[in-house]
Amino acid sequence: MRWIVLGFLFILFLINFADRSVIGYANIPIMEDLGLTYAQMGLVASCFYWLYSVAGVAGGALSDKIGPKKMLTIMALAWTVLQFSALAIYSFPLLILSRVLLGVFEGPFSAIAISQLSKWFPPEKRGFAISILNSGGTIGAFVIAPIVVSLITAFGWRIAFGALGLVSLVWAVIWVWIGKENPAKEPVQQEAAKPKKPAQKAKWKDIRPVLLTPTFIFTCLAYFSCASLLTWVTAWQPTFFIKVTEMTPAQMGYASVIVGIGSVVLNASLSLFSDQLFKKNQSYRISRVFVTAIALVLAACLLFTLTTIESAILAVVILTFAKGLGYTIFVMGPQIVNSLLPERSGLMSGILIGFGNTAGIIVPLVTGILVQSAADNVRIGFNYSLILVASLMVVLGTLFLIFAKPDKKVTSSQLVEETSAV
Repeated sequence: MRWIVLGFLFILFLINFADRSVIGYANIPIMEDLGLTYAQMGLVASCFYWLYSVAGVAGGALSDKIGPKKMLTIMALAWTVLQFSALAIYSFPLLILSRVLLGVFEGPFSAIAISQLSKWFPPEKRGFAISILNSGGTIGAFVIAPIVVSLITAFGWRIAFGALGLVSLVWAVIWVWIGKENPAKEPVQQEAAKPKKPAQKAKWKDIRPVLLTPTFIFTCLAYFSCASLLTWVTAWQPTFFIKVTEMTPAQMGYASVIVGIGSVVLNASLSLFSDQLFKKNQSYRISRVFVTAIALVLAACLLFTLTTIESAILAVVILTFAKGLGYTIFVMGPQIVNSLLPERSGLMSGILIGFGNTAGIIVPLVTGILVQSAADNVRIGFNYSLILVASLMVVLGTLFLIFAKPDKKVTSSQLVEETSAV
């Protein structure tokens, strides 16, 4: 049953990222239809994250109380309504409102899904399971790109939005019928199910010391750095391919497929490698922190080189490896913070993901402003935004490597020593 649950979550993650990424594929048609500038489109991409982080924390905490199955059902139905609402959007303010509300109902998904998987998979298998889950996001954002681009070209961007809403509705109906909440009948997962009872008893005095440790703080910062790349890719990669590398919309769609598939394979391979390390040494620092930090720095170096190349083929190759390496934090980060307080995994993942995704408020808007300020030379604007993202990944990835020590048990008395060390 665990693989069926993973399959459902994989598909919903696909829908989740398709919902947020469709705005990137529709950038140019929307700008032409509503008469928007690059800066305004940056604001549209940014507004999705205005309440995303708050909703992620609140939704993660709420899922600990009412259960992931019910929360996921409510969210999928909300996505349906909001994507259908695109049929009535004919102004900039309505577009902003629709994207803000979609961000509210999509914000909690990652934390809830990872918390659910933690019930079904033991620690030594979670890295691979979460990498499969996250690949649903990559596939949602990129592998369906040709379909979305075709819908936009043939029927307009509003129909493309509505089609994604229909998919959410179908998922919700099947999930209510087949989805399972609790793996209690599977003996191998009893270890994962045990923390459920203490979760109801955890108090703020137990949670606060963990949130103030260097491990939690620098894991959040590392997650933020790669979330900057994620939001850049989601909001602006299609436009980058068309305006900078001079691809046609159809070529952009297929290039996105290549980036998506290649990065998924690389990310899954790194996750399997990390799982094998963990199985041998049972050390989160060696198997999770070291692997993730090195991958972040390598991804940043690739992004720096992207600002110097002219070839469209090389741009696709570089983005494939940068994403595959950088997105490792999305697999390892939740495992690291959940290991600090397993009985509140929904809340811990929610805070991590919520904080990290505040990057979505900044990066898409800044990129739009930089591109618009570059006037006819849009490449310069995109290059500056890539340098910003790469710099964040190098600096915060290095600090994460130095200070994140999840194997060290934390007590209230040790908190003062650890925080002063930073």
